[in-house]
Amino acid sequence: MATATKADLEARISELETQLAASSGDPKAAGMVRLVGMLKAVKDISRPDGGKLTVSAILTNSTRDNRGGKEVNVDLPIDSIIATDNGVPIASEILSIANNTEWARVAISGYWTVYGEITRNDRGYPVAYRRQLRAQRIEVLNSAPVGPEFAQPEAPFSAEPTGEEVPF
Repeated sequence: MATATKADLEARISELETQLAASSGDPKAAGMVRLVGMLKAVKDISRPDGGKLTVSAILTNSTRDNRGGKEVNVDLPIDSIIATDNGVPIASEILSIANNTEWARVAISGYWTVYGEITRNDRGYPVAYRRQLRAQRIEVLNSAPVGPEFAQPEAPFSAEPTGEEVPF
């Protein structure tokens, strides 16, 4: 087995630093997909045994289209998202955004992963008909913070019985 020289090790360190900078810098340079949409249906799907925080969510989009001379809103297919706190608190960040905003338009960068059953096509190759974006980064493009109308309401009545109420 050949021993590495100091120059070889320094070159390898430089190469790894370049890869790390690309993965944490520009998502496009790291080969990530970037999806933009309204963040909805955020759910904590962590394992009950106390594992890493994992959340699932969807991104929704709609567009306007002209049908028969009339403008109509058309909902587009949703994109499924999954995120896990694995060194970077991406799942915690998504959960925080969902809990602290009435609505949020976000850009999520990540990598596609298989979601659901894997089958074989006519030529025998494995194929998945559903996919999910493994989130690596999130950016809030615009949002509305939770307002007073969404805050926990105070009790509208007293829990103490009045003189007019008869206990069972």
